[in-house]
Amino acid sequence: MSLKTSVVLSVALLITLSFSLSGQQSFKIAKIEFEGLNRLSPDDMITTSGLKVGEQFDLSALDAAAQRLVDSGFFKNVAYRTRSDRDQITITFIVEESKVATSRVIFDNFIWFNDTELIAAVRRDVPSFSGTAPDNGDTVERITKSLQTFLHEHQIEATVSYMASQDSPGSLSQEHVFSVNGIPMPICTLHFPGANNISEARLIQSSKSLIGNDYSNKFVSLFSINTLLPLYKEVGQLKAAFSPPLAKPESSANCKSGVELTLPVDEGLIYKWDKAEWSGNTALTAQQLSDLLGMQTGQPANGVKIDKASREIQKAYGRKGYLMSFVRSTPNFDDGAQTVVYRMEVREGPQFHMGQFVTKGFPETIDKKIHERWNLKPGDIFDDGYSGDFSKNHLTELTRPLFLERREQNKPAPHLKWDRNINRAALTVDLVLELTN
Repeated sequence: MSLKTSVVLSVALLITLSFSLSGQQSFKIAKIEFEGLNRLSPDDMITTSGLKVGEQFDLSALDAAAQRLVDSGFFKNVAYRTRSDRDQITITFIVEESKVATSRVIFDNFIWFNDTELIAAVRRDVPSFSGTAPDNGDTVERITKSLQTFLHEHQIEATVSYMASQDSPGSLSQEHVFSVNGIPMPICTLHFPGANNISEARLIQSSKSLIGNDYSNKFVSLFSINTLLPLYKEVGQLKAAFSPPLAKPESSANCKSGVELTLPVDEGLIYKWDKAEWSGNTALTAQQLSDLLGMQTGQPANGVKIDKASREIQKAYGRKGYLMSFVRSTPNFDDGAQTVVYRMEVREGPQFHMGQFVTKGFPETIDKKIHERWNLKPGDIFDDGYSGDFSKNHLTELTRPLFLERREQNKPAPHLKWDRNINRAALTVDLVLELTN
């Protein structure tokens, strides 16, 4: 008897003999045991199985219970054996816990309840639930159904939807996001307890795009990171942090069926710039790199400026042929002095050289002039900013007749496109400039 290819079901010979010798004898479940549990609770898994001590034993129900354990996503293998004593039977599940990843669950806009209430509601149907869920199996579906039932119990006529989402742009980890659909939830008012150095009025003004939009925990959390935290980083409050959003229903004359949103903030200390300590740099000196940072000792450590300078440093390296460089910055805080030293680790990578410069689609006379003015020759150290300089200083002038001609003919202006083909083995870069209609 097989549930899935990944599941092993082993029924002890004893039960087969017991049935064959006893004919129609029935058994009651006396005990349910587990072997192989490490991080999961036996009581939770018994509830997940659907079996109960004291009920009549049924082999098909046992198979279904094993299948439920498999579908939960918590187990790689599930087997069982039984042991009978007169009319009592003990069921032992032999399991191998799955190594599958689990991810955080977000209740995105259940504004009538807090997370503790929602977790308790889900645990009625998913006993093992504590705020995370496996990334495979049927646990997500069971949570969705449980939340739907919970809404109906509170006469909230809405549907529950699910989506998997990355916890941050570019991240490999994900989140399980459950949302309420079918009910408008416009954000009506905003509160920022903890605001001091940056006033609550300024935070509200910076968040005015939230007003009137439907509430989403996920979106508001990202908004606080991408839009509000930079206000603090700019003035040296580099450890400022927003707590998770707190939302509750608001009903007023100006905002019916709306949301009152609270975003607590811990502003933290204001740090002053001490210095940058550079390592790994050879093509650019520490002074050149510090000049690109543009920070002054004793001034507030402007985190936004530091982030922007990291990009400018990469551009500076690109102009010297280092196309794969990056800078890893690590702040070292001195809370007593309220200063910060940034350790800047530079990885320059290989230096690239110019390959071929190819032009396409240009009239012959213009094509010739372009190549005459192009000074980055094959074998030269590649300058990643040269094409932009060339467009500004030469290309606009050389192609102006084409644009004027198109305008006189009432035709769309031609399009200029740069392509960069990097050969990592040869450490060369071919540039292609194409004129398209």
